[in-house]
Amino acid sequence: MKLLRYSRKNEPAALARLGILVGDDLVADLRAGHALFLLEEKGNPKGEELSGIFMPPYLTQFLYLGEPGWEAVAETYAWMADLVRGDAAGRGLRGERLFLPLADCRLYAPVRPGKLIAVAHNYPDYAHDHGSRSASAAAAFAKWPSSITGPGRDILKPAATRHLDCATELAVVIGRKCKLVTPEKALESVAGYTILNDVTARDIAGREAAGGQMLLGKSFDTFSPLGPWLVTRDEIPDPMRLHIRTRVNGVLRQEGDTSTMVHSVAQLVAHLSQMTLLPGDVIATGSPGPLVSSANRPLVDGDMIDAEIEGIGVLRNAVVDAPA
Repeated sequence: MKLLRYSRKNEPAALARLGILVGDDLVADLRAGHALFLLEEKGNPKGEELSGIFMPPYLTQFLYLGEPGWEAVAETYAWMADLVRGDAAGRGLRGERLFLPLADCRLYAPVRPGKLIAVAHNYPDYAHDHGSRSASAAAAFAKWPSSITGPGRDILKPAATRHLDCATELAVVIGRKCKLVTPEKALESVAGYTILNDVTARDIAGREAAGGQMLLGKSFDTFSPLGPWLVTRDEIPDPMRLHIRTRVNGVLRQEGDTSTMVHSVAQLVAHLSQMTLLPGDVIATGSPGPLVSSANRPLVDGDMIDAEIEGIGVLRNAVVDAPA
């Protein structure tokens, strides 16, 4: 399943809600669909009230429901996938459209994590390309949640940087509270996967790192595009076999495969669960390399970045100069 947060393009962001992709190009309204499903299929007159609980507007809220939430969304998805074949123009109990073309929707970052953890130098080629060596233990740093932006949103290039860079990373979304999990059990705590574009002001980050810390260079506003949706764990049973590409203006900039990770997804979750991981927390697993030299230049206003991961899709964002 592909879970997403969306609104119609002409709607305010305050009306964004939880949806699910049906087929390749239709978004189903999960709250409206669940309400109708409970009334028509289950004969439950409280379908409207229950749908507000089981299909909240934020995916992180949904993840906190645990197994009952997953059961509800699985039933609703199966019912709506069948319904759309006979009534793609179907309406909910409030008269709202149950299905919208993806092209008519505005997508938002699928989750707003409490913790956004990025793993450094987790691919041998990328570590070598940046003059560093992969560590025996995973090295990680924080990117602040305020840096998150959604698919289709602009990446704001600060006036202070002359070397803006990007990197496509497999992002792991934690599905349930966990601590001290083993690598063998780690994936059981994963809800699914999405794409993170790790945007970096390399000149600023370099100066910060020389002083023993890194903050602004990785966490300016919009430096963590996330999306376009969450692909549930059952659709990607092996996250260690996914191809990754980064294109700028259609030109290949970076390419690799998760099979070459130094520390696997399971090892990263286990290692980082030495602190409590909560539903909705995101672990960005690093970026493959090496960079394609002909495309390895600083990003500038007007560039269009396509961050693509096999089995998930494409996260697209444009670069624009930040307003003064």
